[in-house]
Amino acid sequence: MTAHYRQLLLYYRGLILVAFLALVGGTAALSTLFLYVAPLYTSSAKVSLLPTQTELAYSQTFVRSTTINPANLLTQTHVEYLLSREIAAKTVDRLTRELQPSQPPAAAEIVETEKAPGLKQQVAQRFTSFRRNFRRIYNTLNSGKHVVQDPLTDAVLTLQDAIGVEMVEGTYIMQIKVTWDKPEIAALAANLLAEEYVAHLRAQADAASRQLEAALRQEIAKGDSNFTELEDQINALRLARANNFSMMRVIDPAVEPVYPSFPKVIVFTVFSIVGWVMVSAFLVISADTFSSTIKTESDLQRLFGPRALGTLPLRRPKRAKLAELAKMMNLQCNAMPCQGAVTALGSDEECRRLTAVIEVALRRLKGWQKLKVRRLEDSETAVQGQAGGAALQAVPGGRGSQPVIQLGRPLGGRAGAAPTNGVKVTDLGGGAESFSMSKACGFNWVVIGIRPGGATEEALQGTAARLREQGVANIFGVFLKG
Repeated sequence: MTAHYRQLLLYYRGLILVAFLALVGGTAALSTLFLYVAPLYTSSAKVSLLPTQTELAYSQTFVRSTTINPANLLTQTHVEYLLSREIAAKTVDRLTRELQPSQPPAAAEIVETEKAPGLKQQVAQRFTSFRRNFRRIYNTLNSGKHVVQDPLTDAVLTLQDAIGVEMVEGTYIMQIKVTWDKPEIAALAANLLAEEYVAHLRAQADAASRQLEAALRQEIAKGDSNFTELEDQINALRLARANNFSMMRVIDPAVEPVYPSFPKVIVFTVFSIVGWVMVSAFLVISADTFSSTIKTESDLQRLFGPRALGTLPLRRPKRAKLAELAKMMNLQCNAMPCQGAVTALGSDEECRRLTAVIEVALRRLKGWQKLKVRRLEDSETAVQGQAGGAALQAVPGGRGSQPVIQLGRPLGGRAGAAPTNGVKVTDLGGGAESFSMSKACGFNWVVIGIRPGGATEEALQGTAARLREQGVANIFGVFLKG
């Protein structure tokens, strides 16, 4: 099974390479482009939001019949308040006042006109223009129109999209994050947002406390209630207002980030490699499942059984491979005759080359068989000669005989054409027009050569069935390479 999928990966290497270039190469290229053109920086500030006993009691009463954690209810309420438009608008107002230009607008325009923008600025401008055009086209296609917002509204919406809020696990500490294209603006916006939210909470608590205190003083003025008890409640309200400054405050101001938070080229590339591996595996398995072509030696083994000859290179095959192929054919045919036929489901050129390779392999096998017989005969002659020489030596003046044994290779180092050794392989043709099934009549075996993925199971089964109808007993299958 491992070899099957390894050969599938080799067969679909083009598809895998395309997926690699699309996923990994595209991710790396886009990450580098964003890092060069529009990097984003994230700065965060932490705010403590300790609840009062009244808030905790109310939360516990509110979630009494549910499985919701009262602390989560309070923190989520704070998060929604923080993301509101009111807080964002106040932060934008303060941010606009804080970011005063260092020089008059006229002077800035003169400097910009005198100094030509660099390559990075040109690319950034084009990228910004592309994003605006894309947003305009998207809104037009999605909603039917594109509404141009005024600068203040656009700034508020942009800030709301740039805010990220997280609660530190197990605490009442809120982490406020702001992501911007400039690190100094990101840090300033995070600090101003935290300060505005804390000030908003304090103002709400102070206003509610003063309203309640005014109501209690009206009760005291009427003289209908217990004066001491009302004074104790007023003192408790004043104490709560004083504690609000310590319970709701910025405990960790934001600092200017050094490195961009987006994009992270190495991280994104590593994740894209993992995704490429998963996508490639999915594509290969899907293609193998829904395809009926023969692509691996396992598929060849399933169709031809023990007569599957594996993969055979047509250009300069190794002697070991030729010997293995010839021995396998000889073993399957049981004293195989020297005449057979070859066809290739492809072109006539491939069929001729396959015929020549198989013919050379069988001639080598036949030559080695003859060499073994000759060696056996020569060894028997040598034994008989040695026995006769010993008898002659017993006779005065007798001479011993020295038999000569041939040990050379039958094919190697021989001048001229190699001997045929009685082997003749017939070329049945490989093209659809040149192939004739009638030529296969009378042969004991036929080798069918195919390219991986070049034939379907139905085509091979049909060819094998027609060969059996012609009386071919042994049908071999082999993959062509080179």
